[in-house]
Amino acid sequence: MSMPPRQDRPSRIGIAALIAVSAMLSITGCGTSTSTSTSTGGTTVEPATVEKDVVDIVERSAAVVGGTWKVYSGPSVEACGEGAEDRARYVYIMERTGTEGTAPKTDVQTMQDFWDGEGITTTPYRSGGSDPLLGMRGKGGPTTSIAFNAYPQRYSITAVSGCADGDVSDLRKNE
Repeated sequence: MSMPPRQDRPSRIGIAALIAVSAMLSITGCGTSTSTSTSTGGTTVEPATVEKDVVDIVERSAAVVGGTWKVYSGPSVEACGEGAEDRARYVYIMERTGTEGTAPKTDVQTMQDFWDGEGITTTPYRSGGSDPLLGMRGKGGPTTSIAFNAYPQRYSITAVSGCADGDVSDLRKNE
C-alpha cells in the first residue's frame, strides 16, 4: 500500500522554478544597459519602455509554443542591482499548466529558434537524473535574461528587462 504524496512538501518543479528564477535574478545586472545619462547627450530609457519590452517578449514567446498561458507574476519592478534605487528593471513570469500531450524537446527547440531570431543568445538547460527537466536560457535582445522551462506539469517563461532610469519606490506605487 502506498502513501499519498505529502501536500506540504515543495514539489520538484516548484523548487526547480524557484532556483531558476533566483539564478536569473542574481546574474542579471545593469552593467550592459542601453540607457545613458541625458547629461552626456545620450538617450534615457523610460521604465514604461523596458516594461513593455519584457511583457512583449514573454507573451510572444508563449504564443510561439502555443497553449493557454496566464500571468504568474508581474510585471514587477525592482532595483537594477544592489543599492540602485534610481535604476529599475521589470520581471515578468507566465505559466502554462495542462501540458499533457506536449513535446518538451520540440517546444525547447521551437523556443530556441524564436529567440535566436530575436537576437537572444540561447543555452539549453537539462537537469540531472533519469527523467531530466528541459528548458532554455537566454540573454540579450530585449531582455537581460530569459528562461523557458518545459517541465511536464508546468511550462513557464521568466524574463528580466533591461534597466531604465527611474525611482523604484515611485514606480512601485504605480504597480
